[in-house]
Amino acid sequence: MIQRLYLILKEIAGGRFISVIVLLSVMLSVFSAGLFRVVGDSLAHYVDRRFASSIPPNTIRVSTRQPRSLFIFEVDRPKTTAITDRTIRRIRGMGGISDILPVSALKIPIQARVSYMGFNYRTDILAFGVPQRLVAAELAGKRYRSIWRDPAREKVIPVLIPRNILHSFNDGMAAPNGIPRISERGAVGFGFRLRMGRSSIRTLQGYEESDAVVAGFTDQVDSFALILPLDLVVGYNKKFIKDYRAEYQYAYVKVKDHPTLLRVSDKIRAMGLVVEAEKGLSRQIVRLKEAIGLLVSALQAIIVVIAIIAISFATVIAVLNRLEYYRTMRVIGSSRLFLTTAVTIKYSLIGFAGAWCGVKLLQLAYVRAAEYFHLTGIALPLSVPEETFRAVLIYGALIPVLSTVPALVRLYAKGLSRD
Repeated sequence: MIQRLYLILKEIAGGRFISVIVLLSVMLSVFSAGLFRVVGDSLAHYVDRRFASSIPPNTIRVSTRQPRSLFIFEVDRPKTTAITDRTIRRIRGMGGISDILPVSALKIPIQARVSYMGFNYRTDILAFGVPQRLVAAELAGKRYRSIWRDPAREKVIPVLIPRNILHSFNDGMAAPNGIPRISERGAVGFGFRLRMGRSSIRTLQGYEESDAVVAGFTDQVDSFALILPLDLVVGYNKKFIKDYRAEYQYAYVKVKDHPTLLRVSDKIRAMGLVVEAEKGLSRQIVRLKEAIGLLVSALQAIIVVIAIIAISFATVIAVLNRLEYYRTMRVIGSSRLFLTTAVTIKYSLIGFAGAWCGVKLLQLAYVRAAEYFHLTGIALPLSVPEETFRAVLIYGALIPVLSTVPALVRLYAKGLSRD
């Protein structure tokens, strides 16, 4: 055993010039490959954390398919998945979802009555219910946010008006008819009456008339309908509609990142629902990240292949120069397995030493670059990530091991025997 260990150490010490060349080749290869890996990771981190996060993914608007029609009337309901609480739970389980905001229609007749300075006006209207999370930033003040959470506290219904209704009134009705335009700031806090369950066409038994107040204007819901609290709308639907089943007209699905938007959009569409989302930007960002990863991997592969070829030539030359020594070892009783093991151990140790030196050089150079050279808009970390350190070290140690294969094939081809 001691004699074999001595022979292995002698093999490691032999051919110093070639060993130094292999050591330097591994060190430079590891340094170059590791540099591309770290720079690629930094660019990917920038795209993911800075660039992609500064352009948040678009919200997915989910709705049901439109029914078939005859002339101007719908003839049947679409045979598709309805947006229910179960559907929302299923979408939330897809992963990567930050929030789901359902929108429910008020499915009973509703009429608004406005009285102002002797002017009385009644009109049938539409109404949708939305959760406060969707419109919290557009509620004009703490009082209206409190009323939105609990309309029964002050016995008044908070109402948000879509800005497209305000613009349509000011530009399409006020100006042509010579009546004053409505100011957005002045309209906040304006009170009127809502008849829940009654319109000019139909009246439900037990309809209610309640006070309402304009709590602000919104761009979140693009509709010609008043926006009410979701729980209030669901409550009125349950009260006036027998066997009411909670279904939503559409829902806004907010995702965490651009890859999730692409993945979730396809899954929701596969459920039979209609998906509306601008996916072009998300697709471009995902492709940019993939292109960076592919480019870095290609450069790393080129460096590794060049290193393997160069080291393979060096090891073949080293083996051929020591061919007589190996034949002598065969004559005195060394087996081919032992010689193969000795050569493999030698270049494995040289490769590990070269890889370690390359990683240390990479760490030193990278820290200096992070401290004194800042790429505009990109903040480089001050240390090489631990997983990158281990990966580069393993790759560097494997390079000379793979490079010894041609040398060992050449060694066997020379027909080592005891003759």
